[in-house]
Amino acid sequence: MDSTGAAGSSAAFLSEDGAFAAQLNGKDLIIHLNPVSLDFKEVEIVKLKETPTRFLRFSRPKQLAQSDTIGSQEESAGRRILCASDTRILVWDLHPLQLHAEIENIESGALNIDFGADENEIIVFHAWNTKLTIYSLDSGRSQVIKSPKFSHYNGFGFRPRTRQFAILLKPETSDLLTIHEYRSYELVNRVNLPTSDAQGLKWSPDGNWIAVWDAASTGTKLLIYTADGNPFRTYNGSPESESVFDLGVRSIEWSPAINQGHTSDLLAVGKVDGTIDVLNTKTFSCSMTLSHAFPMDQPSLSAWHEKSVTADGRLGYTELPASSAFSMISESTGPPRGASIMTFSANGAFLSTVDQTRPNVVWIWDLKTAPGLVSVLLHDHPVRQVVWHPSRTEFLVTTSNSIVPAIRYWSLDRHPSVIPIPISRSEGGKYDAADDIPKKELKKDGSRSPSPAQVLKPPKVFVSMIHLCHLDILPAGQSNPGDGAMLAEPASAKRA
Repeated sequence: MDSTGAAGSSAAFLSEDGAFAAQLNGKDLIIHLNPVSLDFKEVEIVKLKETPTRFLRFSRPKQLAQSDTIGSQEESAGRRILCASDTRILVWDLHPLQLHAEIENIESGALNIDFGADENEIIVFHAWNTKLTIYSLDSGRSQVIKSPKFSHYNGFGFRPRTRQFAILLKPETSDLLTIHEYRSYELVNRVNLPTSDAQGLKWSPDGNWIAVWDAASTGTKLLIYTADGNPFRTYNGSPESESVFDLGVRSIEWSPAINQGHTSDLLAVGKVDGTIDVLNTKTFSCSMTLSHAFPMDQPSLSAWHEKSVTADGRLGYTELPASSAFSMISESTGPPRGASIMTFSANGAFLSTVDQTRPNVVWIWDLKTAPGLVSVLLHDHPVRQVVWHPSRTEFLVTTSNSIVPAIRYWSLDRHPSVIPIPISRSEGGKYDAADDIPKKELKKDGSRSPSPAQVLKPPKVFVSMIHLCHLDILPAGQSNPGDGAMLAEPASAKRA
């Protein structure tokens, strides 16, 4: 997730499956356990040792083969959260909440810190993208992969279920795709990519394919590889598109693996010109093209505008005619930038998108029943997240509105609504956690002082799967460094 907040932000950040939520409020790390229930059960607070916090991450849920089963208690028991500053990484078990491990003396200027293939691995992308270090929390050992091309999540990925690691490298002038075994990181395959400037890779949810897309300057160029790195298809755009006006690919998104064979049926290819090619993954050919041009003549389209509906500034959605709603939104005066967010519903029948020409609008497309646009949500602030429910046709939206903390809810079967986040405003005007929530302060030995559980009861709303729910915070005035930094001595890892 893109975050431009300060270290004291009280915005909530969700785990990838929505099982947990966390907030940072100054030096307090607030963890909501099991937010998918009808209320937020057991809120616990840890006092952090140092600030600012640059990275806050939940470990990913276990992705199992079809024959595997796991109980919810066993799954929760293995989940962890990390909180990293410029020099130290702290890892907590979530059930019970206690310090599990600490990595000290990490090299300053890390570009990304996250969990690796599971909760027992931490990955650190170092300054200037000189190397990636994988720390094993159970063995205390570390491994290094040199010259990663990117530190962001388009540059690497773990295969669903079996967790092999794929990463884009740029050791010299050409792009490389390397695939590594789970845990040992032994090299499986090394592929010299026929790309000018590869921009990202993404595993299909069924684990059968790796998609790599080239720079927009080369036009539409999407490469499909098998799971072991063998080339399979190249997609260069739909036959109807004119190559002279082809502005290339901005992003891609696979549909969930839901059918009988647990395969991903669709692949959405977001173009810089604002169109989206939807590919059938049996042939990787274009089955339909979506366009972010406002359709004024579609009577069945529902348009909703977020605005203040009460005297105290509480937000809500008001339904408007499509033509009236669209006339309220002006296009960006800059060049077209394409879809920045594309997310499929759990059944793959709907696609929600955000186009950077109008970053405050969420578009909802029906891809199955009657392909086309079915609804739009208009906001006063740019959209940050669109999060589909893991089983129902409904989703949550967050925006960059920091004045009124809230989440937005859309469903196919009811009117959209805006739900305020249950936090209070301090006398200084900042939103803070409730003062009566007990704090779990770490002692010098890493343990925490006990306190009774606290139950908060916010509105009844689901919290569901999200792909990029991460908090990256830099101190004021500091930006990500460029090439050429010197590296310090390796960090040391220790168990708490």
